[in-house]
Amino acid sequence: MESILRELYHGNIRPDCRVYAKDSPFVKAARVKHDNLEKLEATLGVVEKEAFNKYCEAQSEIEDITKFDTFTDALKFGILLMIEIFSNGNGTDGKGEVDDK
Repeated sequence: MESILRELYHGNIRPDCRVYAKDSPFVKAARVKHDNLEKLEATLGVVEKEAFNKYCEAQSEIEDITKFDTFTDALKFGILLMIEIFSNGNGTDGKGEVDDK
């Protein structure tokens, strides 16, 4: 395998994509959501559909921002953990054991 950075750059690593089994809880929940969305949309008029679509777009934007924030926070935290581990300074005794001092 090439370096992680090259793999990420070339699109061979996609932290934003996941494949779920057809019988997974995620797919089951998505199916319920989709079925109920179709039922709801069938009951809405033109004005209500427009308002609902704007609501869905705003909700999607909020989810995208939250995912990005979670990803960057987790990445920063992971980098800080690695710095601490490789520096042999704070938190470990150099043998991988936690230093309770």
